[in-house]
Amino acid sequence: MNSPVDSVTQHGHDRVLRVLHVATMLRSGGVERWLVDLCPAGRAENLSMDIAVLVETDGLFERLARERGIRVFQCPGLGRPLAFMRSLWRLIRQHGPYDAVHAHLHAFSGFAVAVARLAGVPARIVHSHNVVGNSSQSLARRTYVSLARVLIRTFATAAVAPAALPVQDLMGSSWNRDPRWRVMPCGIDLTPFRTPVDSVSSRAALRIPPGALVLGSVGRLIPEKNSEFLVDILAAVLRRVDNACLLLVGEGPLRDKLEAKARLGGFGDRIILPGTRSDVPALLRTAMDVFVFPSPPPPRGNEALPLAVVEAQAAGLPGVFSDGVPPEAIIIPELITQIPADAGADRWAEAVVRRAVRGNAGLAAHALSAMEQSDFNCLHNLKKLAKLYRNPQTP
Repeated sequence: MNSPVDSVTQHGHDRVLRVLHVATMLRSGGVERWLVDLCPAGRAENLSMDIAVLVETDGLFERLARERGIRVFQCPGLGRPLAFMRSLWRLIRQHGPYDAVHAHLHAFSGFAVAVARLAGVPARIVHSHNVVGNSSQSLARRTYVSLARVLIRTFATAAVAPAALPVQDLMGSSWNRDPRWRVMPCGIDLTPFRTPVDSVSSRAALRIPPGALVLGSVGRLIPEKNSEFLVDILAAVLRRVDNACLLLVGEGPLRDKLEAKARLGGFGDRIILPGTRSDVPALLRTAMDVFVFPSPPPPRGNEALPLAVVEAQAAGLPGVFSDGVPPEAIIIPELITQIPADAGADRWAEAVVRRAVRGNAGLAAHALSAMEQSDFNCLHNLKKLAKLYRNPQTP
């Protein structure tokens, strides 16, 4: 276990700031991978970052975090506010002091920032990554969210989200009247998109048929992601292109159902499910021809701003996205076709086949250059986060 950095550095600040991120778990998903990339990158801004998780999973990203020297602590209490608050209090007292607590628990973050304030942590950040919705939920759920908003308004020094809808979902329609609440994209590490890669060996390792048109997607295999519809799209593409397959990176409860559906359709050998992977940028650049993302808009879906679609654009990969992808996520519009999630498999297949243009190295270079200049560059993201940590707006 690495000790926290506490020495004076030469990057223009007096000292390194210590930050504790609080997340549900580090199993899989774009937000979890963003956190595991962000923490070591934070050293460029003199930030020493730890992660506390409410659920121990021993998943890929938790193991990767430890390999990268990120301290990961257990903070049990998911769904039990008082137990969680006691756990977080003990953690901060034992492993602090911290200069900032950055909570990624949606409404439950209210309890995190309340404890952080009581523990004397100066910067207390709430980060919304989902669109949960409250209008159709039970009275108990709406009451809980109302309490959480009170805690956030009282104790948070900032609340951020990658797009307007998720911050509105968490803080209400009047969120933009408070200068502490703001839209801030999650930046991605662009280094893997510059590293040379070998498409032939990558496809061979995944047993992709030679010359196949590869539909690719990344995400948890859950109803909210419309994962089952990807199999319908593949079936419709196969009626147009004999040699096509689907590479779906991620894990989730629908995995067996997706495989069974493909077998029943007679194309079980055309769906490739490699599970959660740490080399997603390389797969985007070498193994996929078109990125397909059919997540529906709320209330069926809960996408805030899926990092998978950002990474696909950084890779210069043509994409067909649903209307569940917010406009803030469209950085390279010339790469993207956007259609309704419920448009039907045939319309999706036609859009996929049209978008599957291969070997456009010039467009890929343009996409990466545009991404480097955007707010989705991890280096730009870190500078903004560092300002929130160093200059908290005390409520």
